[in-house]
Amino acid sequence: MARGERGYAGGNQAVIHALPGMGGDHRMYQGVWNTLPNFIAHDWPAYQGETTIGTLAISVCDACGIQDGDILVGSSLGGMVACEILKTRRISKLFLVGSAISPQEISPIFRIFHPLSGATLLKMLQRVTTHISYTATQMFASADVNFMLAMRKAIFEWKGLESTEEIVRRIHGRSDFVIPLPDKVERVLDGGHLITMTHAEECVDFIRRYV
Repeated sequence: MARGERGYAGGNQAVIHALPGMGGDHRMYQGVWNTLPNFIAHDWPAYQGETTIGTLAISVCDACGIQDGDILVGSSLGGMVACEILKTRRISKLFLVGSAISPQEISPIFRIFHPLSGATLLKMLQRVTTHISYTATQMFASADVNFMLAMRKAIFEWKGLESTEEIVRRIHGRSDFVIPLPDKVERVLDGGHLITMTHAEECVDFIRRYV
């Protein structure tokens, strides 16, 4: 999706771009999310063989029309990509929703299993999605497997956010087993890894305080 589509009102206001998690798409941000001003929930661009978070960030900027001064919201992988976008765009604010600023924040279980077969990754992601909602299951079923397998490797080779940025705000689920609750989070919710869907109202309220 590009600037001018889902939810974009135009004018000189910053656009709020929401990036999904691995195996997710724009359906991670439904309902109350669309009450945010100039909000666009994106799908991942068609996979073109990207093998690093950095190259994916470039593809996302081009495909989604992310410009200097815009605002980013990222869940899981989307938050990591958003961190990388800070290196190429002057982003005004970044909201990490159940995401990480370095590979070290990802669960040790995933770190142990990440070199193994793609089936291991798929089973883990199924565990995350199938107990949440029909929408989450459908997103996962329609995701590009090659993209997910490439990003599985890329997240553990990613260098992470190079410095603590003042523009970064974090909201996280207390029971997130994919990215366990980090030390420095401004808002903690009684949820798991998919708080963008299960605790949408609380997430939007948090973001609205700063937008």
